[in-house]
Amino acid sequence: MTIKKLKNPRSKLYYDLKRHILSPEFEWNYLEDSVTPNDKDMVLWKEEVNKYIDKEFIIQNPHIYTHPFLLRSLPKSSTCWNQRLYPETTNSTYMDQLSMICCDIFNINGFSNTDFNMMCRCSANAVSPSDKRNIISVPHEDHEYPHKNMLIYLTDAGGKTFVEGEEFAPEEDDVIIFQGIHWHELPIQKRRVVLVMTYI
Repeated sequence: MTIKKLKNPRSKLYYDLKRHILSPEFEWNYLEDSVTPNDKDMVLWKEEVNKYIDKEFIIQNPHIYTHPFLLRSLPKSSTCWNQRLYPETTNSTYMDQLSMICCDIFNINGFSNTDFNMMCRCSANAVSPSDKRNIISVPHEDHEYPHKNMLIYLTDAGGKTFVEGEEFAPEEDDVIIFQGIHWHELPIQKRRVVLVMTYI
């Protein structure tokens, strides 16, 4: 799958959650490293570095602030989840609200039952601006099993997203889906805040 931009219905529910995530009261967890690569990831990382070394990118594993809405889940039959979009391993009181926002996005973009089975992970991630240009995060995949990713950009900080040779320059409230090894450019002036959701 290549990067595909989706329509964002920008509902009141979406703006309410976005406003809360960007408020000083929102609870964040600090992680020293944004990715913990395993041996497989390190091989992929080296391959991607070799592709982009002539473009003078610098690879970093930046610290991030994260708020997990849904902890990582193993894929199972959707019938196990009582018609919910996600299993029971939620970690946030905002999960139901976020699930409804994702449903709105899927519905307005014509997704069917064959396009989506269940959510596997969902979080808000915030990356601080870098004082240097052309810094990118470690190339990685979020799970060791086949899955797809959705990103919703909550700020206008820039920070291109790269997926296996493609790139996407985001604007605030953009939504994209993709599959495969990905990484992003660190923002220069503003905090980059995104909603990340993986699904099968």
